[in-house]
Amino acid sequence: MNLRHLTIFKTVCEEGSITGAAKALSMTQPAVSHAINELEESVGSPLFDRVSRRVVINENGKFYLSKVIPLLELYQDLENYSGTLHLNAPLRIGSCVTLASYLLPGAVSRFTVSNPDIQLKVTVSNSQEITGKLLKNELDIGLVEGVIPDEQLEKIPFSSYPLAVICAPGHPLAKPGDQPVSLESLMKEPLLLREAGCTIRDTFDYALALNNLSAEPLWTSTNSDVILQAVKENIGIGVVPRIFADESIRLGEIVEVEVKDFNISCMNHVVFQKDKFQTESFQAFINLVLFE
Repeated sequence: MNLRHLTIFKTVCEEGSITGAAKALSMTQPAVSHAINELEESVGSPLFDRVSRRVVINENGKFYLSKVIPLLELYQDLENYSGTLHLNAPLRIGSCVTLASYLLPGAVSRFTVSNPDIQLKVTVSNSQEITGKLLKNELDIGLVEGVIPDEQLEKIPFSSYPLAVICAPGHPLAKPGDQPVSLESLMKEPLLLREAGCTIRDTFDYALALNNLSAEPLWTSTNSDVILQAVKENIGIGVVPRIFADESIRLGEIVEVEVKDFNISCMNHVVFQKDKFQTESFQAFINLVLFE
């Protein structure tokens, strides 16, 4: 039994005769009869009653036809998608929290305007989780920060952002001195940092390690905005991407602390599997991120 047998069976039912089916399918009558016989042998039951040299569908045949019709319709749908399936499949985008906060919404909005028929499915998590999903083919494209060591992934840098050390205006470190604050002095302050394992924290910890220092934060958070608000309440010294702090610094709500030998940035990358099939929508989204 195969699709050919099922198509012939359905056509015989529609035409009401072997002769009509043969004409509709551009086949000979013996070929149609042979196919019906093969199908009945495969099913193990006659599907037609032979009456006066005519074929009349029986109850077995009617039940079988009710199963065959949706199967053939589904197959026709799949054939209709052939060659254009990639145009209808959703594009799965993953982003780290920082990039999702300030870059992703605008990118998705612009992409949707120029590609209204393409659905974007978005996952926001830390960079490690996003790269893991890329490797398992659960995502098509990732927007992540920091170093991506896995060689199975293509990494295209497209921007970077510096980290800022911030405090409340009433904090002693907010008052400018003759010399920048040392990292050693900074470590004595109550620190408000991102969670261990995220790129921002890893970058900060790496800068400390180069100076034989390590941080024991008072607060850890998965959200830079939480740290920003805590700094405004003078709970401690925060380390966040400067893009999150710029507006509050401008408004005088917080102050950026000048720290000696502290000038570090996080590099942002578009990431995907090296052997990934690149559809038109895939390339369009990457180009939008890289060049707009």
